[in-house]
Amino acid sequence: MVLATLAMLSACGGNDGSSNPATSADKQVNAIDATAASSASTASAASAAQVDASDVQKEFKAAKAIPVGMKTTTPPLVIADPTLNLAPYTPPAAPSPVSTTTLSFGDFTSYLAPGSASTWHPGSNASTIVIDAPPANGTGAGDKAVALAGTYATASYEADLTVSAPVGTGAANAGFIVRTTNPTAGGPDSLTGYYVGLDTGTHTVVVGRQNNNWTNFIQYPVASVVGGSTHHLKVTTSGNAILVDLDGQRVISVNDATNALPATFQKGSFGLRRFGVGASFSNITIHTYPTVTSPAYDFSKVVGAVYTPSNAVNAIDFWENYDPEIVNRELTYAQTYGMNTIAVYLHYLVWANDRVAFLSKFENLLKIAARHGIKVSPIFYDDCWDANPQYGPQAAPVWGVHNSRWVQSPGTPVEQAYFQPSAANSSITYKQSLASYITDFVAPHRNDPRIIFWETMNEPGCSGNGSLQNTRAVLMNDARIAILNAGATQPINAPQVQEDEGSYFSDFYAFHPYGNPYTGPVNGSSISALNSETLQRGFEGTAGQTMPGIVANYGGSTGFIVWELMIGRTNTRFHWGQVPDAPATVEPATPFQGTIYPDGHPWQTSETQALTGGFDVKLPVLQVAYYNDPTFAAAPVKTSITPLIDFDLNTERGTDSPDASAGINATNYGVRWTGAIKATQEGNYTFSIDSDNVARLWINGTRVIDKTSTAQGTASGKVHLAANQRASIKVEYVHGSGAASMHLLWSNPAAKSPDTLKIVPSDSLVTSS
Repeated sequence: MVLATLAMLSACGGNDGSSNPATSADKQVNAIDATAASSASTASAASAAQVDASDVQKEFKAAKAIPVGMKTTTPPLVIADPTLNLAPYTPPAAPSPVSTTTLSFGDFTSYLAPGSASTWHPGSNASTIVIDAPPANGTGAGDKAVALAGTYATASYEADLTVSAPVGTGAANAGFIVRTTNPTAGGPDSLTGYYVGLDTGTHTVVVGRQNNNWTNFIQYPVASVVGGSTHHLKVTTSGNAILVDLDGQRVISVNDATNALPATFQKGSFGLRRFGVGASFSNITIHTYPTVTSPAYDFSKVVGAVYTPSNAVNAIDFWENYDPEIVNRELTYAQTYGMNTIAVYLHYLVWANDRVAFLSKFENLLKIAARHGIKVSPIFYDDCWDANPQYGPQAAPVWGVHNSRWVQSPGTPVEQAYFQPSAANSSITYKQSLASYITDFVAPHRNDPRIIFWETMNEPGCSGNGSLQNTRAVLMNDARIAILNAGATQPINAPQVQEDEGSYFSDFYAFHPYGNPYTGPVNGSSISALNSETLQRGFEGTAGQTMPGIVANYGGSTGFIVWELMIGRTNTRFHWGQVPDAPATVEPATPFQGTIYPDGHPWQTSETQALTGGFDVKLPVLQVAYYNDPTFAAAPVKTSITPLIDFDLNTERGTDSPDASAGINATNYGVRWTGAIKATQEGNYTFSIDSDNVARLWINGTRVIDKTSTAQGTASGKVHLAANQRASIKVEYVHGSGAASMHLLWSNPAAKSPDTLKIVPSDSLVTSS
């Protein structure tokens, strides 16, 4: 391992965790790693970008027509298994130890808990230490002996350990204390450091932190840990990481990402400890290695959003009905409005039922995101909302209910049966299946610069199911091991929100601030900290957040990822308190969450101004006005901006309107776009409108298209454009009833790329009305 400092770019459906819910657009920052491997990865990324630029040119010629304002083509979705012929990951060779020490009884000085009747003594030989079982329950609580001669930072500690059956009830474990300071303090846990032990009462491996109190990280179930059993325990400390191997198998991979973790936990003494049992330790050996410091991460430039396409109700729906055209369209919005990161939810059930297609769709999304300068944070598990997800077609959203169809992953039934045979294959457990799920995504992307970090679980504890708290820690632990075993070079994270366990299996500290006044990370340090989910605009009786407030409080420090990019079928425009038993009665005038409507206009341009750097920023957008009068005679209901004229709307209440919050009709409305375009190459350009109703196009004041049909269809017209000359554009569209569809496209056989025709940056951003 080497010292590496990374500069990185920069999710419960916007739930604050309560049981009673009452940057410039052009700035992109790549991961920087001091290692040679990272340099190779950067070179590989540059080469991949050149190849993709060539693909864009080929796709552009094949497509013949693309939306006006689109920055790139949509890569085709190729269904192929990316894991076939993938070279297995070979971990780097372990470093040679700097020193090796074998300890005997004489190397320890005992510090026993007050009143303890336990007895420490040598075993049958000098390499064995025996701790007699306490005479009764409640004695021998936290007895410890520390080898004071050494202070260790990066080291491994191992021994053959036998633990007796519990004496009475309660904790019954024995093991190592590492990085220990203040060992002379009285009381069972009066020291600072970490403890790793075997508990024969619960048949688990226990890991936690001691700071004159006890913070439990995990109790990992191991059925063979029973009274009288002997195991080889090996613990490795390296930076903030604590690795635990039992009988030669990696069982626990902790990384203590507690924000502003005191330096005292970076090194310390080694010792032995027992609690309510007898134990013997044989062949105690310590290897030391060159000191490793965990990387520090800078997320200050992360400007991101959780992304579920506007046509999907949850992650299952997203991937089952994945549409590259919609993804490309909506990530065009994200790029235009200053986003450089998206968080996307994966789902175990989609992988279990349609593995190859899912992996292929994920690769397609990465390609689209990279074309828009956007990095991706994949999320494997989620503990929020419906605990019983079902694969297959997802039900329509329930109007008036916040996040009405969001589902957990993998879901409570799978978590409860984690160590049991899976329903699909009785020869493998869910644990094995879930590890394969994670490996399948990570292995092909182990060095992929398009991935900013891997998130093992969103908001552990959001479900409120306390009985599964340790199971969630087990899932995050095993996910971390699977990610590392696949060779991932990107950091790993789970946010600390309802439960703290996420921070103990993460490379950095992530938090979800939903309050106003705005709160920063715990302990106030922005080093290796990320605001990975935020934005709620409030409802009656609450203090909501604003996009400018989020930018002001987190931009340039921890960075931020808002919930969410789109205002669509997830229904997060309704607030947390609007649940099935108390749904909304009217469409909210202010959407609770979400940033951009499906046709590309933001809820408010003031939010776009905040995201992109202020009122003076000029964006490649058109001015747009929405009319409830399809004759355009009355004043517009709302004015805004859009990067494209390229959308489809459904017929579901609320999302059948271009902007229900603003009071725009779902039927019999008109939309007018105005602005300017510029061609970099002189020639004859063909414009076409594909719409469900009447639509018209003017270029430089001349009507080019006049589609009079009220049925779905296409109308085209040609116009000659001079090179690098601004041409005015005006488009009108009238919608009657049914599903709305409006697409303005262009083509020119002589054009070489999508950049041949551009929207001229707007002179100023209008203020939404």
